[in-house]
Amino acid sequence: MNSLILYLESGGESMSRKKWYCILLILEAILYLVSYGSSLVESYNAQNLNGNTPLFNASSIFSIWNGMIICWLIWRIMKQRLNVEGLIAVLLLSITQLLMFFLPPFSLTNLMNISFVLNIICLIWICLLIKNVEMRELLNDWKSKDGWKSTITYLVLFVASTNISPLFILFGMDRTSVIYAFTLQYTVMELMFLLLINVMITSTSDKLQKVFSLLLILSSLVEIGVVYSFISRISFYGLFYLLLSIYIVCRVFGLLEKVADSWESKVKVQDLSSIETKPEMADSQVEGEIDVNDQLNAEIQSNNDKENSPKRIILQSSWLWSALIIAVCHLGIMIFPLFLGNPMYLLILYIGAIHYICFMIATILLFIGMRKGSKGLLNVAAILFVISIIGTLDPYWTGPNILSFILGVLVFIGTILFKNED
Repeated sequence: MNSLILYLESGGESMSRKKWYCILLILEAILYLVSYGSSLVESYNAQNLNGNTPLFNASSIFSIWNGMIICWLIWRIMKQRLNVEGLIAVLLLSITQLLMFFLPPFSLTNLMNISFVLNIICLIWICLLIKNVEMRELLNDWKSKDGWKSTITYLVLFVASTNISPLFILFGMDRTSVIYAFTLQYTVMELMFLLLINVMITSTSDKLQKVFSLLLILSSLVEIGVVYSFISRISFYGLFYLLLSIYIVCRVFGLLEKVADSWESKVKVQDLSSIETKPEMADSQVEGEIDVNDQLNAEIQSNNDKENSPKRIILQSSWLWSALIIAVCHLGIMIFPLFLGNPMYLLILYIGAIHYICFMIATILLFIGMRKGSKGLLNVAAILFVISIIGTLDPYWTGPNILSFILGVLVFIGTILFKNED
């Protein structure tokens, strides 16, 4: 065991960059599949014992959807050789998952729990991956003032948006109930965090970014307090947002830039065995014409040029991404019960047919508009989101109508900001 650790810390010698990432992908996939299975078993046992399914349980901190997001993000970093700082977001999420085993309600944690062990392994592997393969790139990202607005924001937007999507369905419940009040407060805090992140991504003012970064921490603390006051349990997402907010504060205030300057001289030049080089790159290195690092920098610059082409700039809008993710997840939640064949649910969809047809068309137009960079399609999508409210004025659809309005606003903001930049 000790020899294996020493081998990994030395860089794994012949282990390539792709192998490091592939192993991490496998470990993360196994972790989330196992944890999701444990969550189903725990919920089933609780239902048999108590006659109801708990709102939250310890194993539900790992969801299959979060696992898909994490794996997609890791794959993107591996594939494009860009935005290595996104690994920090994955690391913080893994730390959050680990902390949840020891935070209130202080249930005794079995250290041999397979989810706990797998999470420890993933955490160690991420640290070794950063240390042995991506440390120099990470230090370069820390020197960039706006570097954190890359893959970190992808993860935050996905997590926050998917967490918001199902909450509006609960607004049709009894407004005098305690659960309704909690849902309303929780939704407002999640939406506030999402809006703050989007404002920070699009803002170019250093002062505003510093102010909003501190507001992120405050918003996270309030969310933790709201959840704990209701269920006497630390909020998983609130804790993750808190750790992420602290990291963003360090980035915005330039603290990590100073760390990068002090560490840069201590970081050795990356072993070429950990970098996958193309044949032509290897040949040029032998001939002494082109350095491997120069080739990698050229490849990175080429990918950046593609990402920043006129037709793809709009695809990177955080406001539009937020709207698209929320819309797709909401549709998935609403349409999935169709496969269950519940006649009553079919009746509900029939009554709200105008709403869902407009909502679905708006989502499709939003996706196409983002892909093509068409501001006209985006404006039509925003209008259709708002029009969908007219189709269902019944109080039962209060939540979905509010969501439609919010999506319309998000799309309008994303389109206007793009117009200003254009």
